[in-house]
Amino acid sequence: MARVVGRVEGTRDVGVARVAARVSPRLRKRNPRLVKIPAAWATEYVEVRREGLRLELDLRDNLQAVLYYAGKYEPGVRRFLRRELRRGDAVLDVGANIGLHSLTAAQRLRELGGGRVIAVEPAADSVQKLRRAAERNRLADLIEVVPVALGEQTDEAELRTDSRYDQADAGIRSLHGDGKAVQRVPVIRLDDWAEENALSRLDVVKLDIEGSEVAALVGATQTLTRLRPRVVLVEDKRNEERGRLYDVLGGLGYAHSGEVYDHNALFRPVGRDAV
Repeated sequence: MARVVGRVEGTRDVGVARVAARVSPRLRKRNPRLVKIPAAWATEYVEVRREGLRLELDLRDNLQAVLYYAGKYEPGVRRFLRRELRRGDAVLDVGANIGLHSLTAAQRLRELGGGRVIAVEPAADSVQKLRRAAERNRLADLIEVVPVALGEQTDEAELRTDSRYDQADAGIRSLHGDGKAVQRVPVIRLDDWAEENALSRLDVVKLDIEGSEVAALVGATQTLTRLRPRVVLVEDKRNEERGRLYDVLGGLGYAHSGEVYDHNALFRPVGRDAV
């Protein structure tokens, strides 16, 4: 059962502030709105309105806590999507998490007159939140949720936590985590999924999958070559992966535009495919 708080944009939950005071008066005094709730205490979800969307948040999770307390998450990516999208676009959001960017894209496409969002997310709890949020915001007809991980080959793998974080942090569960295994998930190639589902259009691609971006792109080469999306937005935080990432996209005919949004690098097709 969720506690309903923050029905009005920006409203804070007084109960959380009281908990924060009990945990650390000094922390509350320094920054009363940015307090991580211990997992044992966060037994209920909170329902809020953030960025014009109705969302169900788990305050044990870093992404969701930031969205709750700060009122926004990756605002640069959201602004870019709203500016970039066109009527009828097909958007692929790989690593959709609880669906903030998928919902933003669907919301904008609704305003423009239609389109399609394919949200790929393997974590079961995030998938549930995403689907509920799509229903709650009346966007379910525009969002298709694909509950798998994308990779270089068809397989099955374990989603693992990162030992630096709480296991409730959905945003850092990955195929490369060094912590506890929390779920076995199917891994598929985008090329196979696109063929099986007769994907005929792809305009905007966003990938944020905790270090698996290169593998997902390698498994998507036929689809990207065939459909030539005008935008590929990829998380680019890891220096050790950057060279390989740029090589793979360069081999597919994409070049970094020089734009970066919240650590996500923007690539566009070069030459005659440029849009």
